Amino acid sequence: MVCRLFTRSGIAKKLSSLFSTSRKASSSTSPPTDWNSHSEFFNFTGARWVRNEEYEMAMRHVPFDMNELAKLVAQSVGAVKCVHVEKLGEGLYNKPFLFTMEDGSQVVGKVPNLSAGLPHFTTASEVATMDFARNILGTPVPKVLAWSSKANESPVGAEFILMEVAPGIPLSIVWNVMGIEARSKLILSLGKIQNAWASTTFSQYGSLYYASDLDHPRPCLLTKRDGSQVEEPRFAVGPSNSRYQLDDGRINGIQSSNTSGQSVIEKSPAYSKWLNFHSRSWDFTAPRTYTRSRPKKLVALNYYLQLINHLLPTDPSISSSFLWHNDLHDDNIFVNPEKPWEILSVIDWQSTDLRPLFDHVQKPFFLNYDGPALKLRERPKLPENLSEMSPEAQEEAKDLHYLMEICAYYKMVIYRDTRILHHATEFTETKSFEMMLLGQKLAEDGGAIYQWCVKELEEDWPSLSGVQAAGNPSFPFHFYSEEISTIDQDAEDADRGMELMRNLNMSLGDLCPENGLVRHENYDVAKALLRQKKKS
Repeated sequence: MVCRLFTRSGIAKKLSSLFSTSRKASSSTSPPTDWNSHSEFFNFTGARWVRNEEYEMAMRHVPFDMNELAKLVAQSVGAVKCVHVEKLGEGLYNKPFLFTMEDGSQVVGKVPNLSAGLPHFTTASEVATMDFARNILGTPVPKVLAWSSKANESPVGAEFILMEVAPGIPLSIVWNVMGIEARSKLILSLGKIQNAWASTTFSQYGSLYYASDLDHPRPCLLTKRDGSQVEEPRFAVGPSNSRYQLDDGRINGIQSSNTSGQSVIEKSPAYSKWLNFHSRSWDFTAPRTYTRSRPKKLVALNYYLQLINHLLPTDPSISSSFLWHNDLHDDNIFVNPEKPWEILSVIDWQSTDLRPLFDHVQKPFFLNYDGPALKLRERPKLPENLSEMSPEAQEEAKDLHYLMEICAYYKMVIYRDTRILHHATEFTETKSFEMMLLGQKLAEDGGAIYQWCVKELEEDWPSLSGVQAAGNPSFPFHFYSEEISTIDQDAEDADRGMELMRNLNMSLGDLCPENGLVRHENYDVAKALLRQKKKS
C-alpha cells in the first residue's frame, strides 16, 4: 500500500517502463558495491508531512542491511549477483525495490515500515495469503521467492518479501484508452476472479497464516460452494491484520491478541474502535464547530453496540467469512498490453483479512465516477433535456452516462455470475448498512453525526430486516427535548466543521495535503497557508 498522490501511479509507470526495457539488459556501468551507502533506501524521502513530521518519519525509517538483502535476492533466482537496486517510489507502509541481476532478470522486494502493522504477523500473513490466493483460489498472483517475518532471525535485520515481477502492465496505463468492448471483457475477467473468491468460505474471521507461523494455530476449515468441507492443513487462521484493526493501535502501543474466531459484532470496525478508544486523542477544534468529548463519544459508541444486532443482515451467507482483495484500484491489476482485458496479476495483498462478505463488497475503484449512484440492476439514462443543453454540457452528460454504463455492466455481471456477491451488494444499499457504515466513522466525526442518525432512525426502525426477524421490538432509545436540541446542535456544528475543511481543501488546491503529505517543493508554501487559514 502506498500513498496514491505521490507514488501509486508513479510506481506503476516506472514498473511498466522498466519491465518493458530492462528484463534482458545488463548493467553497463559498475554499480556501487555497498548498497548500504544509499540512505534513501532506509528513509522516507518522497514527501513532507505538514504535522507530526518527526514521528511520521520515524515510523518509516527502517535500518537494515541492503547488501545482505541483495545477496538473498540473487540466491532466490540462482543468479551470480545483483547489479542494480532501485527504490520504487515511496510507500506509506512499505519500501518497494526493484533488483536487477547480472543476467538482466529482475525481482521485486519490499521491506515493511513500522507503520505497516504488527511485527511478524503482517509479513507472515501477506505471504500465506498470496500463496492461498494463487494456489487454492487460482488468482493470478506473483510467486513469492523468499521471505522473512522475523527481523532478528535474518542477516538482513528486517522483515522482507521477495517476489516475481508481475507480468504485464498496470491497468492504469491503458484503462482510459480502452474502448467499450475491451472494458467489458476486462470486467468479465475480473468477475471470474471474484467468483472464485466467492466460492470458498472460512469458519472463522481473522487473517490467513501458515500454521507453522502461529503458536496456537486454528484449523483452516473451508466450505466450498457445493457445501463440501475441506481442511487445508498448511494454513491457519490467526490475528487480523486489517487496517480497521491495526490503524493507530500499534502506534499507540496496543498489543495484538488472537482475534480469529470473532463474532460478526466483534469483527465490526466500530467495535475495534471502541476497544482502542481510550488510546485516541482529539485535537481539532474550530470556532462554532463541534467539540469532541469522551462522554459524547462513549454515548455514540453505546448506541452502536445496542443497535448492531438489529443492523446485521438476516442472510447468514453474506455474514460468512471470505477472503477478498479490498484495494482493486487500477495500479494493483496488471494486464496483457496486447490484450488489456486479460488480467495477468493482482498485487498488494498486505492487510487482506477474512471478513463477512457484506463488509468486503465494493465496486473496484477504477469504476468510480463523479455522479449519482446507481441502484442494483439500474440502467443509467441520459438527461431528458439533453437537446436543450450546450454542446459542452451535452458532452459532459454523455461522458458521465458512458462511465455509469460501465459500472452498471459490472453490477449486471455479478448478478448473473456471482449471486451471493449480488446479495451482499444489495445489503450495502439498505438503511441497516448505512448505519453500520456511519459507525465506522465514529473516530473521524466524534459521534455527532451518528447520534443524529440514531435519533432519525426511529422512523425507519420497523422496516429494518433485523428488527423484523427479531419479532419487531420497540425502538431502544427515547430522546427528551433537551437531548434532541443538543444532538441537533452538535450535528449542525459538526457539519459546519466538515464544510470548513472542504472549503480549506478547495482553497489550498494542489497544495492540499493528502494523508498529511505534500511534495517537497510545496512544503513551505503549504505550511504558511495552513498557518494563515488557522488564524483566520
